[in-house]
Amino acid sequence: MNDLATRLRRLADTRRRGHSVHPDVLREAANAIDNLTAERDEARREVCQWEHHWDKTSSEQYYADKRGWDCFPQEDKPCQ
Repeated sequence: MNDLATRLRRLADTRRRGHSVHPDVLREAANAIDNLTAERDEARREVCQWEHHWDKTSSEQYYADKRGWDCFPQEDKPCQ
């Protein structure tokens, strides 16, 4: 989960006095951030999978690390 999305949800839940943004808007923004992050990570995984497909000398994780991407969940081990 994205740190900004988490902060937006926390802000929505506290309902601070004088806050001008409705909590539902904050939650919706947080959900959109999480969805976009998931889509980005999936696209990054696809790039790494294609590179691995064409150059089998390195793993998908290698290509992600090379770009500084943290797009593979810890429990999801990419193909070697």
